[in-house]
Amino acid sequence: MSRAIQQPSGRGRPIDPDIEARLLSTTLELYGDLGWARLNLDLIARHAKVGKAALYRRWQTKEQIMSAALRSHQGPQVDFDTGTFRGDLLTLGRATADWLLGDYGLVRMRAMIDAKIYPELFEGEIADLRSETIANGRGIIFRAIERGEIIEGTSPALVLDAVTGTIEHHYLMTPMSKLKEFESGAEKYIESVVDLVLAGLNCHSNSADK
Repeated sequence: MSRAIQQPSGRGRPIDPDIEARLLSTTLELYGDLGWARLNLDLIARHAKVGKAALYRRWQTKEQIMSAALRSHQGPQVDFDTGTFRGDLLTLGRATADWLLGDYGLVRMRAMIDAKIYPELFEGEIADLRSETIANGRGIIFRAIERGEIIEGTSPALVLDAVTGTIEHHYLMTPMSKLKEFESGAEKYIESVVDLVLAGLNCHSNSADK
């Protein structure tokens, strides 16, 4: 009687399918806490509870893993086209507050600053994020012009900075001890910022738009 040939069992630990995700999330967490100068691969491996060999098989430098980590965390896609200028700006403001209050809000802000200090490191990833943000801002303005809500020639950069920049500044100026208050009052604050911008533009958007 023939017998099935048994394959030799593999040695060592089974491959963990979550290793890469764990390494990338740990990289972002440590970068947010420590900054670029203090980040290193050994520290990432230790905090992620992953062997150094497994990490080095994937990334040989902290620049490589940081670049991969930033690309891995792009955030959810948001539809900014609500049908009205005010609605679009409110959506923009909410998206800004959401990523600030999310797990990696400070990481994103720190990375944008470090891209200025160390442009050779991960400027490419920040450039992609910057391009997406600018495209969303232009889309909001151009749609509002087409609807006749604002005049042609309105600066997308100025409006985008007025909304997102104000919210970001408010977040940075809020003490950590009062971050819960920032979160609970975010919607009302966003509406106030948007309405202030609309008043400055003297636009014709419906104030009841949500």
